[in-house]
Amino acid sequence: MRRAIALVLVGVAVVMGAAAERGPILITSNAGFTAENGVIGGSGTTEDPYLIVGWQVRVPTGGLYGIRIENTTASFVVRGCAVSGAMDSGGAAISLVNASGGTIEDCTVMDSVHGIRIERSRDIAVRDNFLGVRGVGFQVLGTEREHFRHAVDPTNTVNGEQVRYYYDLSGQVLEGITGSHITIAASRDVILRGARMDRGDGITVAFSDNVRIEGADISRARANGVFIFSSPGAVVVDSPRIANSAQAGIAVLLSDRVRVENSGLYANQVGLHVSASDGVFATNNVFAANSIGVLVTGGSRETVIQDGLFHQNRHGVELEAAFGPVVERCAFTESDVAVFIGRQTTFPRVAYSTMVRVGYGISTFASHGLYERNLVARANIGIIFEEAYREAFPTGNIVRHNVLYRSTDAFYLGTETTGTFVYGNLIWDCGRAARDLGSNTWARHGRGNWYSDYAGVDANGDGVGDDPVLFGGRGQDPAPLMDRAFFPGLPGVVGAMKERPVTLEDAAGKRVTLTARVAALPHERFIGFQGIPAEMGTDLAVLFVFERPVRSQFHMRNVFLPLDIVFFAADGAFLGRNRMEADTGDLYGAADPFTMALEVPAGLLDELGLGREIRLIQSP
Repeated sequence: MRRAIALVLVGVAVVMGAAAERGPILITSNAGFTAENGVIGGSGTTEDPYLIVGWQVRVPTGGLYGIRIENTTASFVVRGCAVSGAMDSGGAAISLVNASGGTIEDCTVMDSVHGIRIERSRDIAVRDNFLGVRGVGFQVLGTEREHFRHAVDPTNTVNGEQVRYYYDLSGQVLEGITGSHITIAASRDVILRGARMDRGDGITVAFSDNVRIEGADISRARANGVFIFSSPGAVVVDSPRIANSAQAGIAVLLSDRVRVENSGLYANQVGLHVSASDGVFATNNVFAANSIGVLVTGGSRETVIQDGLFHQNRHGVELEAAFGPVVERCAFTESDVAVFIGRQTTFPRVAYSTMVRVGYGISTFASHGLYERNLVARANIGIIFEEAYREAFPTGNIVRHNVLYRSTDAFYLGTETTGTFVYGNLIWDCGRAARDLGSNTWARHGRGNWYSDYAGVDANGDGVGDDPVLFGGRGQDPAPLMDRAFFPGLPGVVGAMKERPVTLEDAAGKRVTLTARVAALPHERFIGFQGIPAEMGTDLAVLFVFERPVRSQFHMRNVFLPLDIVFFAADGAFLGRNRMEADTGDLYGAADPFTMALEVPAGLLDELGLGREIRLIQSP
């Protein structure tokens, strides 16, 4: 046996010396393992695999693959090959498709976009390979769990960083892992804690149950930052940075009941992409500078997006194809569209959200939607049912108890809209109240909306104006409301903040108790008084609460009334006080780190008889 092995090795050396350089290798069946395709020995059995050894493969311009083996059951070894020039992003230097029983070892990939791609294959061993790539270094794709059943050693590297591949784990905790690639497949009840990756392939969870990713820090992933595929019950939590991914920060495909919580998604193509997955829950996350903050496609059912902070995304939330999605208690600023809802979505609900300085607040083609208790300020159009050109026929929508403030247009209802109920809204200091080109109802139950510029009379004193408000198109509000006392509390994020009593005491011992809204979550602290009409904010107090002492500053952009701010230490001690002017770019802070800050309308504390230095007495 030793003599036979020696003879084979000698044969390899001779061939390598004679013909080390060649073009791409393409094998499309067992019959393709031939000398013309780079095979230098072996019979294709487990004991005697076909050998593809020692080649330098140069992919020509326009070529997709250096070595591609597909639709094979014979055993093979690709060893010691160097592949370069696979520059088409649709291909890979080494590609296996529907293959089994193969080995890739001691190979080098250089000057290529993608390295090794294994698709719908089984029982592939991958070890000791160096992949120097511009795109995805190592990738496994498949439609069933066995397609991920491979032996992939950490001796593989992508751009000098290890590949970490785990299959069939149960109950393990993987902690502090760094590398270029992490896959967890066919596993259950696994915790991945503190993973860090820069310029890598990202984290893949496939055909697994209840995998929990905690504290991940992923930047510049060449594909998705985190890809959750056919893995119900997965959780991504407390991950402060998933940023600059070429595709999605987090992609969820065919995975029900996934949760994304307390995480930051920045400058990705999409922050969170949910496709064909039901019951996905995203709460208390920050989405900033993504093209799309959250994208829901594939008919996903009952996606819930709560307590989100959306800043400078082109679209904050895009519900392309979904059933029963919910967007609530979210803050949106500086987006083209805060919430976009496509024609393949039904029964959406958008509520208690604040949208400030946006092109459109809510843009929708959907039917049977509910839009309530939102605050839209400084928009081009607050809420728009866009022209669908007979490709969609929005019907059965309810738009109620929203505040449209200081926007060019409050509402636009396109030609195809029918049966939309628009009532109980405050249309406040807008350039134009509405255009309605469809067939919709503006005074359900005989009561319409309130308009800040309405000059009609109410002869019988029933609270409804005698003259209708006429819109462009065919629409009119036949029953405009004379005052806004009917409105059920504060709109938007502020309206959903918890309330608590706050007791203040000055240096002379005078005590005053106020009821304050508590801004304890990032989106609450971010939005504060932004967008609130000045008249609505005259009795409003907001207590900002931080988890630990911070050095931070407050701005007044999009805040329409002057405020006083008082800073406090964790024990309530006074740290400073400022008056902040309305809607300016000035910044206001304290000299020392603070844990709490109280904002109230300017002059309120003086009216209550409190001195300048005030301490906060904690509630029981």
